[in-house]
Amino acid sequence: MKIAKKKPVLQHLNQIFSLDVDNRSSANHVPVVSQWRQWIWQTCKNSYKRANIAILLCDEEEACQFNYDFRHKNYATNVLSFALNEGEDMYLPERDGLYGDLVFCPQVIEKEAIAQHKPLMAHYAHLTVHGTLHLMGYDHIEDDEAEIMEALEIRILHQLGYANPYAQDEY
Repeated sequence: MKIAKKKPVLQHLNQIFSLDVDNRSSANHVPVVSQWRQWIWQTCKNSYKRANIAILLCDEEEACQFNYDFRHKNYATNVLSFALNEGEDMYLPERDGLYGDLVFCPQVIEKEAIAQHKPLMAHYAHLTVHGTLHLMGYDHIEDDEAEIMEALEIRILHQLGYANPYAQDEY
């Protein structure tokens, strides 16, 4: 089990971002802590002065169990987002900060990257931005919500130097 220590990484402009990463997966090709930090902070820095995010990487069996327990879907998915105090107006930017957990399944992410002909780290970046937006209260259930969320993902990923994840031919 590989565990990264909790580190407040941005303490300028009264902004604090703490990140915990727990890799319980058997995958070898996963982002390093500095990549996770960059992707998450780029997503939330304009809305929150504080963020405390925990990342769990787990194998397919555990990811399937999480997905079943919390979404009643019996398969492993790429990323799950769990906002602290979800449903209690914790998404408002004027609140104290963004707090939550992101659960990634590297095996699913690797299969998707191969099937979609995307660089693995670009796919991780996309799913990290996507999951963080969910923590911030964005969703894609309705078409208009999906358009807003996808536009934000494209903009943030562009700022990070990644291609549009929805345009296959850009890779």
